[in-house]
Amino acid sequence: MPSRELRGADVWRDPLVRELLELRLVAVLATLEPDGAVHAVPVWFAPGERELLLATGSRSRKVRNLERDPRATLVLHDSRPGFEVCGVSLRGRAEIVRSAAAQPLVGRVHRRYVGEAGRRLPEAAAFLASDDVALRFRVEAAVTWDERESPAARALADAGAALPLEPTAPRPYAGGGGRSRRGPRSPSRRDRT
Repeated sequence: MPSRELRGADVWRDPLVRELLELRLVAVLATLEPDGAVHAVPVWFAPGERELLLATGSRSRKVRNLERDPRATLVLHDSRPGFEVCGVSLRGRAEIVRSAAAQPLVGRVHRRYVGEAGRRLPEAAAFLASDDVALRFRVEAAVTWDERESPAARALADAGAALPLEPTAPRPYAGGGGRSRRGPRSPSRRDRT
């Protein structure tokens, strides 16, 4: 299916957009730097009423960028091997929600990605606590793409010729000491994104 442009309420009625919003995916949020460069980072999200909720830290670059210019783009995609790709690029504006008003919204995002037992772990709770603001992303327009049923996707799948992508299962941790193969991740690292 060729890409399609959607505006206003048509975005929320689109079957592909609804499908992607229901999946627990990691989105990519793009904001504008002071010099006009794009700053793009992975983010968790939770669907709201005609908006998407994001959780982040008040000292993050994305918040600084949105304070200056609320325009943003959020990309969701469910890409599989070969040409089995589909997604949506959502354009809109983000409102920064702070203080006590942010906490229920941040909690909705966290509950979508981390189970109750995980949120009670001291290390996880400390990491999640760095998310002290919510972003209400209000969509104005979108571009979708869906190549899952294209002749090229079918041909690659039938021939078994598509190379596998990296798995998205949790990475193994070495030594049980809470460190991944890439080393420990500091909550302060989030302050830079």
